[in-house]
Amino acid sequence: MKEIGETFREKREEIGISKEEASADLCISIAQLDNLEDGNANAFKDVFFLKELIKKYAKYLNLDENELVNEYNEFMFNYTSRIPVAEIEKKVSEIKREEEKEASKKISSPYTKITSPEKKKTKTIIYIIIGIVVIAILVTIILLVKQKVDNNNFVGFNLLEGVKFYEFAK
Repeated sequence: MKEIGETFREKREEIGISKEEASADLCISIAQLDNLEDGNANAFKDVFFLKELIKKYAKYLNLDENELVNEYNEFMFNYTSRIPVAEIEKKVSEIKREEEKEASKKISSPYTKITSPEKKKTKTIIYIIIGIVVIAILVTIILLVKQKVDNNNFVGFNLLEGVKFYEFAK
């Protein structure tokens, strides 16, 4: 990355462009331009932004942008290939945990909520049990009323207070 920065600085000075002029033309800050010419890749949070900046600055200075981007890609490959696999796996698991944590905080509609098959089975079983209990209660009430009517052999009973409902006997 240092070589890329030195190439930029040498070409800019060779052409006679000041840092202020280059930063204004590229719409970047002088600090970003300094970091780019110093080869300080860590000053940029986004590697994709840095890559686009290298392309843009190379084109601005009339350098071969593809060659400089390839050099940057090699630098990034060498830099990232030195990271131990265990650290990468650890970071991936941390990111997954954070995503799950964020997902649990999200509000979702019952129409878009994803339910597991176990929850669906549990709900179905609960609905079946409730249905059976309701049917059993209704059958019991019907049998008790029928038995009371048959035992008393009576002509009417209070449906509501003060209101009589008459049934004709056979």
